[in-house]
Amino acid sequence: MVYWTICVERMHPDAERACYPTLRAGSGRNTRDRLVTVRRRDLVVFGGIVALIYGLRALPWDRLAGRGPRYVFLADLPPFRRLESGGQTSGATLALFGLDPASGDADVRRARADAMRADPCPALFGAGGAQDLVPIAYFSEFRCPYCRALERDLDTLIAEYPASFRLVQHELPIFGPPSELAARASIAAARQGKQQELRRRFMRTPLVAEEASVLRVAADIGLDVDRLTRDMASPEVQTDLDRTRALADVFGFVGTPGLVIGRTVLNGAIPYALLRRIAEDETSMAVPVC
Repeated sequence: MVYWTICVERMHPDAERACYPTLRAGSGRNTRDRLVTVRRRDLVVFGGIVALIYGLRALPWDRLAGRGPRYVFLADLPPFRRLESGGQTSGATLALFGLDPASGDADVRRARADAMRADPCPALFGAGGAQDLVPIAYFSEFRCPYCRALERDLDTLIAEYPASFRLVQHELPIFGPPSELAARASIAAARQGKQQELRRRFMRTPLVAEEASVLRVAADIGLDVDRLTRDMASPEVQTDLDRTRALADVFGFVGTPGLVIGRTVLNGAIPYALLRRIAEDETSMAVPVC
């Protein structure tokens, strides 16, 4: 109710009557002073509610309940496992953007996934990474609201445990051409060592839908724009996207965000306390994962 009142105050052309119907025209300064006091009190209450929600979200609920996360091993994907329950995802469906891959494309995707299923680790965690660190494979989409929250949590986790984890980025564009354009730019920027910088710029601003806008952002952070343009259209970037889609099919990701923390597969955003506990569980196990 408080939130609705605040929204109406901001948007309604006759805000005082809409939010406080007892106020009458010409009812005097005292009534208006009381109105201001009520508004301030509502804002304080609203702020307290928001703080409470975020405070509760940060509590270690799994530990307070006296047990840790429960895992289910994936019989067809050893040594991987998943949580008994998932998180919140942004999914790509026909209702969202009307894409229905042709049967030939579906057959190709299925063949890629089948070929990768026997040994997904090289594509999932990359080659040449530090073998004494727990790898975190992160599947994201630039227009996914849950991804933004999860990325902040991942930054916090890695800052808290800098000698324990390494992040492997996977771009999984599921919301049509604008998302794929941004994903291609991100993958191409990695070749110039500025993938995360470009990604953070995209995350802070509305997703650009045209190549010219993407290239302006790239120029702003010092990327070689001509090289970026060539790389975005290269077969290697297409191969990277195809490989990520195949991995998503193998691990059953129906939306974003997707995570594979060591052996643990997660599809969706989860509270930071749970993310941290899963990560701690993984650090207690042997590395490399596979």
